[in-house]
Amino acid sequence: MTSLGGRNRVRYSGIEYPLINRESAILQVLEAFESSFVFDERGIPQTPRPHISYAPQMYGSGKSAFGENFRRFLSINKERILRYVDTRKKFPGFAMGENVGERALDALLNETLYVVLNLLKVPKGTLFRDTLLEWISKKALSQFPNSADLLSQVLSYIGSPEEWFEKLLQVTKKRYLYLFIDEIGALEADEFKMFQDLMVSQGANRVHNVYRAFFRVLSKVVSEPFVICIVAGRSDCIISREEDAMPSRIALNFLWLDPFSEATVKYFIQNVTCHNVPILKVLFPSHPEGHDWFFKQVYDYTGGVPYYVVHVLNELGKACERWNSLCDLSEDEMKEEMERIAPTTSLVVTLSRMTPESMIVFSSMLLASILEFRIPKRETLFGGLGTGSHSEYVLDIANHFGFYYVSCSRDEQDEASRIPVEDSDETYFKLVFPKIVLKHIQSRYRNIPPIRFVCSLFSSISRFDSPSSRGFKFEIIFTLILYVRWCFCSELGELSIFRHSFVDHISIQSAEAIGSLKVDPIPNYVPAFSSTVSGIHSAREATYHVTAWKPFFEKYLSKDGIFVPIRQNSNGPDVLIRVTDMKDNSFLAIQGESSSEQTPMETETTKKRVYLIGAALKCFQLSSSGVGRSMIKSEVAKFLHPVASQLELEQNNLTAIQLIVSNKYTEEVSKQFRNNQNWILNSGVYYEDDNNNIVYSSINSEIQPQNIRKEWLRIPPHCQVVVCSTTSLRNFLGCKASEDLERVFGDNAGWLEQLKPLYDLLSNSFVDLLRRIPFEESERNSGRMERTNTRPSMDMDVMQVEETRGESTISAPSSVQVSFDWMNFLKVYCHLTEEEATQCYECLCKFSERDMGVIDSTILEQMGIDDSLLQFKVVAGMRTYIKDRQST
Repeated sequence: MTSLGGRNRVRYSGIEYPLINRESAILQVLEAFESSFVFDERGIPQTPRPHISYAPQMYGSGKSAFGENFRRFLSINKERILRYVDTRKKFPGFAMGENVGERALDALLNETLYVVLNLLKVPKGTLFRDTLLEWISKKALSQFPNSADLLSQVLSYIGSPEEWFEKLLQVTKKRYLYLFIDEIGALEADEFKMFQDLMVSQGANRVHNVYRAFFRVLSKVVSEPFVICIVAGRSDCIISREEDAMPSRIALNFLWLDPFSEATVKYFIQNVTCHNVPILKVLFPSHPEGHDWFFKQVYDYTGGVPYYVVHVLNELGKACERWNSLCDLSEDEMKEEMERIAPTTSLVVTLSRMTPESMIVFSSMLLASILEFRIPKRETLFGGLGTGSHSEYVLDIANHFGFYYVSCSRDEQDEASRIPVEDSDETYFKLVFPKIVLKHIQSRYRNIPPIRFVCSLFSSISRFDSPSSRGFKFEIIFTLILYVRWCFCSELGELSIFRHSFVDHISIQSAEAIGSLKVDPIPNYVPAFSSTVSGIHSAREATYHVTAWKPFFEKYLSKDGIFVPIRQNSNGPDVLIRVTDMKDNSFLAIQGESSSEQTPMETETTKKRVYLIGAALKCFQLSSSGVGRSMIKSEVAKFLHPVASQLELEQNNLTAIQLIVSNKYTEEVSKQFRNNQNWILNSGVYYEDDNNNIVYSSINSEIQPQNIRKEWLRIPPHCQVVVCSTTSLRNFLGCKASEDLERVFGDNAGWLEQLKPLYDLLSNSFVDLLRRIPFEESERNSGRMERTNTRPSMDMDVMQVEETRGESTISAPSSVQVSFDWMNFLKVYCHLTEEEATQCYECLCKFSERDMGVIDSTILEQMGIDDSLLQFKVVAGMRTYIKDRQST
């Protein structure tokens, strides 16, 4: 890793940090500059079409640092630039020949005017072209002692951009102009309405577009030889901006500025100082070399986004200065302290109209980030998902919601081998969403269950080994469906995967509690089990030994809920479920904030039995003929046997259930699914006879069955094995999801094909949880559990974002009384209780029915409805009401 070192450091508040080298970005800019010209043999450009570099990334990506320090980056990358130019044997402004690299590098460093403009500080004027030329002239000539005289000479030619540029280079004796224009998003501000040439509407529809006007003016400058130009500024219309440049002569080249890698973050931290003292010495006086876990924590929390890396280090440094007790924290203590650090709100994009549609898209994008989908730069999302809406580019949506992104190859194999492949010109990227920002969003929308599900998964993703693996993807799908189905069943037996098991009869309090979130089986992430580590528990690796079920159970499984081990390749279940059966007062208490209020006091007449279910998910990952007897035996050995031997099941009123779930079984297992039902194996000894059939014997029987070839499976007392049939799995997933998953896990499935079922599941879960739609009864007996297809269509018009740099406000509604029956609407369409409807009615009664199209969560909050779940329900009800009215 290379730093610019020496004087090339930047100070922020109390800390000073090195500028990290951006070699790739330097080469991208030079390549775009070179693409601007077609040369003759003398090196003279012919009919130039200027290519400028465009950096639209989110705040904090390092756009300004790169543009303002371009010359420093050139200097540190001298050797790499020499090789780049010498390989091509040409460069704008030089005839082809020997030493072109040395001559070009010398010109870039010593014969170039470096000008940096920030559109937030644009001078006043009436014509943007003249203002821009004068602004560039003043900035360029301010470096010279006789700047006033030179400026006078240059501005005398301002009427002709070509003559102006020739004069500028002539009086300064330079060959190139480097022009960096920052904050192009400011073009939409009122300050630019004073420029007449930016207000001109063109095109057949005569629609005004300030960006098109801006690029037309800019093209008059960058068309002159030789101008190296970069424009930067966050935009949620990335592809559109490229199209906006097309009416001019300009071609935009997307400039990739990836977040720092984990190795770069480590190097960066090692070179940061706090008041001239290394930050690591401030944070860890006893270990000034730092800890590997600390570097990883910073990377995981910030996503490698440069600004947030600096922000977190600055906040930690200030905390250590104030309280010496925060020095030398342990790994867990530092994690807790770091997660208290909030993002700088002035840089965070917040969702101002969080509708069901926008929540679904945002959650889907988070899943795409978690699963490390490799997405083509010009891929579209909405139309590709078949929602009926117009298509939107994924990069535009990513910037809209505040995602960052990393350029990558098409797949992992390409990345490892670096072998060129077909369509190698296509650029791919992976999404990044910093956890520090997620906490900001999560705090506002934490009461929306599907958001909580994805955020919970996202918060633990760094602990997984293979987020892009098939097994992990199915684990997400399985847990999401389990979560949603759970919220809407009255008994666990309604979930086909549990049919005929010990937990078939267990009742769940759900319908009455969904609104207040008293029942929320949100997954909890726990350490996994290992058969290789020594000792009982390794805190550093967050891994439990298979002999440590007792401390694991007491620490993590003391309350009911769904639990997912945080590592792949765990030597135990993929998902753990704990449920409690309360005699005469049967309901399921789910771990959460209100779980203590749900569980009744245990009395002499109230007996409870705890069921611990370990699910082994063997779906869409087997190349063999499927799950056979040997694999079932192996899974039982990982879970049932150690649990039975360590947890004293009978004494503690515990029952353990091994759940095997697969989409493919061997013939010897498949024939056990009578009437397509689950195969249930209770406590006992199971043998294989001479005909390869399964023969059962009681666990305490002293008489062995005849014609036995060998013992196959021994199931301890108070235990059960449930092998989920493929029919039960299909019913559990839903027919549509099952069909989609066949494509998801097919060979060479595209990222969009993989995202679609997850998007559909999220969409249906939002609808289900908000409207409390019960399972259809028509096919309940067959185990079919399909939802009505009520997924809302998406429209980017309802996904507005606001920057907290300037919060929007709304005027109060009219005081005129209207006749619309809001109370009835709130109960019927929003499914609110009497108390909730009354609360909302007081805020909505002065609105009219026609106002529904403009009311959003921000308006509701400003009118006094603070609860985000209530806001969500009301807005969702309004969308449904409007659609119903339109269809009648």
